[in-house]
Amino acid sequence: MTTLREFSEALEPEDPALSRSFRELLVESKLPPSLRLKDLSKKEFMILADLAVERLSPEQARKLYLALMKALREAGSSLPDVLEEKIVERKLPLAKRVNSFEEVIRGVDLESAVAEASRCLGCRTPRCVMACPLNFPVPAYLSLVARGRFDQAARLGLSIVPTLGICGRICFSYCEKACTLGKLSGKPVRIRAVKRAVADGYTKEENLPKVGRSTGFRVAVIGSGPAGLTAAYRLRIMGHDVTIFEAEGRLGGELIRSIPEFRLPSGVVEREAGLVKRLGVEARLGTRIGVDLGLDDLVEQGYDAVFVATGAGVPRKPRIPGSDLEGVESALSFLEEVKLGARSGMEGVVWVIGGGNVAVDAARTALRLGASFVGIMYRRSRVEMPASADEIEQALEEGVRMEYLAQPIELIGESGRLRRMRCVRMRLGEPGPDGRRIPIPIEGSEFEVEADYAIFAIGELPETGWIKPADGIELADNGGIKVDSRMATSRRGFFAGGDVVRGPSDYARATADGIRAAAQIDRYLRSSRP
Repeated sequence: MTTLREFSEALEPEDPALSRSFRELLVESKLPPSLRLKDLSKKEFMILADLAVERLSPEQARKLYLALMKALREAGSSLPDVLEEKIVERKLPLAKRVNSFEEVIRGVDLESAVAEASRCLGCRTPRCVMACPLNFPVPAYLSLVARGRFDQAARLGLSIVPTLGICGRICFSYCEKACTLGKLSGKPVRIRAVKRAVADGYTKEENLPKVGRSTGFRVAVIGSGPAGLTAAYRLRIMGHDVTIFEAEGRLGGELIRSIPEFRLPSGVVEREAGLVKRLGVEARLGTRIGVDLGLDDLVEQGYDAVFVATGAGVPRKPRIPGSDLEGVESALSFLEEVKLGARSGMEGVVWVIGGGNVAVDAARTALRLGASFVGIMYRRSRVEMPASADEIEQALEEGVRMEYLAQPIELIGESGRLRRMRCVRMRLGEPGPDGRRIPIPIEGSEFEVEADYAIFAIGELPETGWIKPADGIELADNGGIKVDSRMATSRRGFFAGGDVVRGPSDYARATADGIRAAAQIDRYLRSSRP
């Protein structure tokens, strides 16, 4: 078989339905049936791939892709080699990982990044862009990397956010999950790894966007996590004078306070937060709004708008007997203590309760501190775990035990110290309001496990305890700040976004809130000018 028509005919005996589907795609694509397989370009393949994902079932699309790749190889086309995954992830050796806080994923070199970026099809329907909360221009970015234009790629990325290296490490990879090539082959373009490679080499001052002409407006940003940093950065580019008020001594919020070094090195956060300052954003560190300064003080100091991005850093407390025993703690507080250097060792049996990235971070951290046993207990199955699949896999590699469909119902101690957990097995019922199946205790399934520490990672609440009734900021049912479609609060000139509004989310969604908030604040300021 040498042409697209002959490829379709060859499919007929084995799979008539697939052959018929391909003929329909061929008609819709407007590609000539006489086109030789050997001459099929990446752009022409993209047209077929785009239609296959759009029109066929996932099983059919995958089957068609495999058959076409085989036919292309037999025809002598170089396209299958171009589309083959190029990145092999390098990890810190396992023996070294569990005894150090060195970064586990080592990243890739620029040569590999170029080869991987070259896999991008440049789809007519950029599913990657639509899936990304930031609407990051993935195809344009990868096209620049594929041509070795690293400075231009960095400039494109930095025109959107200052946190490209952070994104390349901790984003949930919404873009990769939507990648057309990934839907066909099971191997999406490794966008996150490419972004990290370029960010680590080319995130520098000369690639920063130019600051717009001064507007004369002053904006206060409270909090310096992903939402706060991004909003401050974007507002400064627009020409506004911006001051970040951060309660801690460093910029970064939970990015630098609690995410372990082995997943996100502090140096990366400091480098990218530093870019925000280099644009001319002022940072007032160690300043607690609600304690050192009130919201009224900000208005009196001449700020024309305020963006609140204090995050969701209040741990939910377990409501079971024994939760006041020594050895029972919150995962977020535990991780923050370790980052501050207040915890350097840990002995005995550690159980982490929860299924998100905070739970996995806490478990892997406990291992590195010397715990003899570390387990994660989660009340649903692995399929429902919200933690990143990569993080779960790394935890399993390192020796963390997973106990699914179980939860503690009592913490048992001796002399005020935790010794055991009484637990119950669970089964999954019907989906709840959030779409996830509700875990239901199984009667008579109680069991006990030894436990020297029970670290709870069962969610966090928005950081709003500092807001006073006189501030005029209305709160929502989830305890976060209530905002309208413009991200405006109930107080004129005050906006809010990120986890302090939506509750615990992730880097990408909080960053997207920062982008949107900056646009809304800019619109508000310019419309208020006489």
